[in-house]
Amino acid sequence: MNLLITSSVEKNIAEAAKTASELGLGLEISRIPHMEKIDDDFPAIIDELKNSVADFYGIVTLHALFSGLNPAAKDEALKAVAEKRYQQSFEAGLAVGAKHINFHSGHKGMRHHVSIEKNCEGSIKFWKEFIKQFEDNGVVAVLENVLDFDCYHIKTIVDAVNSPYLKVCLDTGHANLCSETSPQEWIKEYGNRLAHFHLHNNYGTNDDHNGIKYGTVNFFDIAETIKSEKLNPYIVFEIFNKAQLIESVDIFKNLVR
Repeated sequence: MNLLITSSVEKNIAEAAKTASELGLGLEISRIPHMEKIDDDFPAIIDELKNSVADFYGIVTLHALFSGLNPAAKDEALKAVAEKRYQQSFEAGLAVGAKHINFHSGHKGMRHHVSIEKNCEGSIKFWKEFIKQFEDNGVVAVLENVLDFDCYHIKTIVDAVNSPYLKVCLDTGHANLCSETSPQEWIKEYGNRLAHFHLHNNYGTNDDHNGIKYGTVNFFDIAETIKSEKLNPYIVFEIFNKAQLIESVDIFKNLVR
């Protein structure tokens, strides 16, 4: 499996790329910079992203824009903003040679059957069209659990779109916060849909993005389940403390041997 670090561990993407190179790991660009001017000078932002990884030769992935975005929104104006930001994320991913681009699922966290079904319907309609660009360019889109309390929402979207270029990202910290289901059960439920992980820990009360020793998630069981399910995902250490990230990489390498 391919191991990557989050760019959030350093003050900027170029520094994160340097750290990833030193560790012999890939890099997930966690933020597209300069949101304040994204509509005024998007080409300049693309150039900055490309320059940040120009001397980096490892695997690159990109976390898409996400703040307040849902392409299944009922409000047409809100939906249009989401579609624009998703398109910009795709273009940024292409520019940096991203193998995967990670999108939040759009789940509202409500235990309301009708709301979940409507969101699934809108998301399926959007992704059936949007995924064609990924297919044409050989890039994988992955849907990440955020407020999702089970696998149903993401599984439903991925299965209905039915493209080898739309897969799943399991975020262990978010699952620990929002779900009573263990991460290993999420892994089994997703099966070969699962192409991407965000690994980080917390104590079930706050999205801390701790190292894997610092929280209540059982990473031994996660590693064993990945092996038993014969999965080969991208593993992103989405840990914001550099010392904890480096420690976690070493621990996880031993767990998956």
